[in-house]
Amino acid sequence: MKEVEVAISWDKNYGAHCNLIPGCVATGRNLEDVKREFTKSLKLHLSGMVEDGEEIPVELRGEYKLVFHLNAQALLNYTEGIISRKALSDVTGINLQQLSHYARGWRNPRPEMQQRIVTGIHELGNQLIAVSL
Repeated sequence: MKEVEVAISWDKNYGAHCNLIPGCVATGRNLEDVKREFTKSLKLHLSGMVEDGEEIPVELRGEYKLVFHLNAQALLNYTEGIISRKALSDVTGINLQQLSHYARGWRNPRPEMQQRIVTGIHELGNQLIAVSL
């Protein structure tokens, strides 16, 4: 099954888009909403393209799976109610103020910094999983 990448960003709401279909976008108050709305939007766009006789991108012909990728701002906002930025700062070594700048969209992390954030979130999750009574 082909995987189709969908980018998710944050600006007071989650937003999703796919470069394969310009103009196919969706927003949502939470991550599940934006995923659901994008899936509906994509189906609508594809249906319209078929009706208009437009060519469907190869990746979207037949069966495909949408793979959602959050940018740093969306990821930090998603995890905000789950883990503290202080905890993430401690585990990643990224300055707390810098994490706040990423979360607010004032700065964009380089790819290696974004990977440190993802690795740090996973590490915190593993620490929580390891807890037993």
